[in-house]
Amino acid sequence: MKQINEIYFSPCGTTKKAVDQIAAAWAEEEKKAWDLSAPEGGSLRAEFPAEEICIVGMPAYGGRVPLTALERLANLKGKNTPAIAVVTYGNRAFDDTLAELCQILTAQGFVVCGAVASATEHSIMPQFGAGRPDERDCAELREFGKQIREKIEAGETGCPQVPGKEPFVERHGGGIVPVTSNACEGCGQCAAECPVGAISKEEPWKTDKDVCVSCMRCIHVCPRKARMVPEPVAAALVERLGKLCAGRKENSLYL
Repeated sequence: MKQINEIYFSPCGTTKKAVDQIAAAWAEEEKKAWDLSAPEGGSLRAEFPAEEICIVGMPAYGGRVPLTALERLANLKGKNTPAIAVVTYGNRAFDDTLAELCQILTAQGFVVCGAVASATEHSIMPQFGAGRPDERDCAELREFGKQIREKIEAGETGCPQVPGKEPFVERHGGGIVPVTSNACEGCGQCAAECPVGAISKEEPWKTDKDVCVSCMRCIHVCPRKARMVPEPVAAALVERLGKLCAGRKENSLYL
């Protein structure tokens, strides 16, 4: 293979980490990162040849691929390019996300040779799946990568059967806009790293609720821990999803 392309929408870093572990199966190959969650992610455009491999990672937002990620992924095309579909989910369920991602990749000229669902820390309620992917997860994901590599090198390119089918679950959720506490010093790091430019660079304690995509990157990157989900919203989410997110959910490989 000429190059391994790591393509991901990973506002809080967990999807990137999962993709990195799978890519480790090609330790000797050149790798290139395509961060669709970066502020410049919307301007990334490319067509990948059949001699490369693309590992495409997306988080599950309410059981679907995030709309912002969909729009950015549409700018990346394959030419019968082998691809691995990776979906991360916050220790609840990934519903139709993996099926949707495989469908999108196939329509854009990729050949999906393997698919992975990886449980990670919940982006909004990090007490669920805290610290995941952990060492156990990473070892399992690296093993998944080896198995997918063996399939590709054996010339087996059939698309795996994954859970989920159309009509996909209705999109819902979103609308959760982080707030800023008095600990904010106005450093502007959150504004600089917001994927969609929803935070004012001049007044970084202000967020445009009509632009925010509820990705929680600003909370993740704030050096002062001054950004947070509003307490009443967080309490309501724990009440509604606590049982569904409890316990350790497992990772899955589809070949």
